[in-house]
Amino acid sequence: MTLRKLTYVFLAFLGLYIATAGGHLYSPDEEIMFRMTESLARHGTLAVEPMLDAQGNSFATRRGVDGKEYPQYGIGNSLFAVPLYWLGEALTKVIPDEKAKSILGFRTVMYIPETSSAPGHDLLRRFTVSFFGSIVAALTATLLWAFTFTLCSAESPGEKNSEDTPENPRKCFSPTLVAWLVSIAYGAGTMALPHARTFFSEPLATLFVGATFYVLARPWRSPLLSLFLAGVFYALALLTRLDSGVVAPAVGLFLALRFLEESPEHATLPLSHLDARTAIQYFFSRPFFARLLAFSIGPVLFLLLHVTLNWIHFGNPLTSAYADQPEGIQFRTPLLAGLYGYFMSIGKSVFLFSPAVVFGLLGWRSFLRQNLSLGVSLLLAVILLLIFHSRWQNWTGGWCWGPRHIFMAHLLTLIPSIGFFTAWSRAGRWLFCLLMPIAFAVQLYGASQNFVDFYILYYRTPETMPNAYVMYSTEDLKPIKAIAPINDSIYVPQNSQWYRYAEMWQLGYVDNLWLRLLNRARGSEPSVR
Repeated sequence: MTLRKLTYVFLAFLGLYIATAGGHLYSPDEEIMFRMTESLARHGTLAVEPMLDAQGNSFATRRGVDGKEYPQYGIGNSLFAVPLYWLGEALTKVIPDEKAKSILGFRTVMYIPETSSAPGHDLLRRFTVSFFGSIVAALTATLLWAFTFTLCSAESPGEKNSEDTPENPRKCFSPTLVAWLVSIAYGAGTMALPHARTFFSEPLATLFVGATFYVLARPWRSPLLSLFLAGVFYALALLTRLDSGVVAPAVGLFLALRFLEESPEHATLPLSHLDARTAIQYFFSRPFFARLLAFSIGPVLFLLLHVTLNWIHFGNPLTSAYADQPEGIQFRTPLLAGLYGYFMSIGKSVFLFSPAVVFGLLGWRSFLRQNLSLGVSLLLAVILLLIFHSRWQNWTGGWCWGPRHIFMAHLLTLIPSIGFFTAWSRAGRWLFCLLMPIAFAVQLYGASQNFVDFYILYYRTPETMPNAYVMYSTEDLKPIKAIAPINDSIYVPQNSQWYRYAEMWQLGYVDNLWLRLLNRARGSEPSVR
């Protein structure tokens, strides 16, 4: 594996994501994170200009003890997007405001403050930041390529003494080919593609968690340095999204298993043959505590930063901005209802929105034979994500394409697809050739429309079909939800994006940046406002 190969992978996926980009922000959540990026870039502070409704209530922010508004979201997404904001700021020096407005003033919801004196330049800054998701998605696909290549090119640390048999090969056939197949399945066959157009924080948190597992899985030439780096990546995941802590038990399990694999006793004895007494003795040894400390530096520093910011902003280290939101922090969705939604509903099923995850499920058994420690840890991480978010009151993740809150599970599920592609039987090849074009077409379909336009066109118009009605959730009984219950688009086929996106195409709507510009040149761009 060379840097040049990784560069080719990154550029290939970046080209795909730029070709399908929207060129603007979508949801109010993204706008708040953009305002935090702007505040960091301009003033070095986390306080933002709030988004207020007609009653003066703020969205996704909380007033601090200093009277300023602070976002409920993690810092990571906004912090790492600062260079793109600076790029947009630089472009405002050479592109006049009116010119920028004429090019980027799409006829959709743009969230530009009404009091703005330079709306064109505001659009330009948002335009450059909107490509942050494309970069993150391309980096994640590249990480998966490197992860696959590394696992396929070297012996699994936990199976050093395993026999090389057709049923349990120690090395993958053509690591480069397998790496491409796995990364293509993720990057073009899951909702990673349509979410590369957004400024949501789930993709960046996924990248950092994936990097954590990657550093822990590869051979440790310098154990303390590797563990420190893995801890830093996990701390960055927590900095981006606090709910990345859901996979902490899985990270901890893999960390413990890797400690045993790298222990002196394991040099002559496979992990599967280590007895409990030997393992316990190692866990109370000096090398173990040194390595645990190396990994813990990053997460502990994050924890100190997190409670300090809460204390400074709200006067209490355990108080967050999220707790100030109307929905609060509640886990009241029935577990079976959430799991049904994630697996079987028309509006959020992972199998419908990310068909390529099937390759991961089919490859898990074979993957476990070769990478038992990693396979078990990934399985635990996916189970924890599903249980946690299935109970969350906002398990759906909003009106966006697919089950956004379990976005991380896609990457973790696709890593074991190595087991599927290394076998690469005739049946497997036929399945890939049949399913992958369908999966890619699904992602292009999802990237063809603005999910907020879909919401405005079909769910802010109760006097026209489809008429909304309340499902199981009491959330739908609130005034605004009674007009537009999201459950209506999740469980009712004719009201879902699958049906309505095609209708939007017929009405002339399209959310591809390049097609929008073409339609604008032709004077045929419809408006939702």
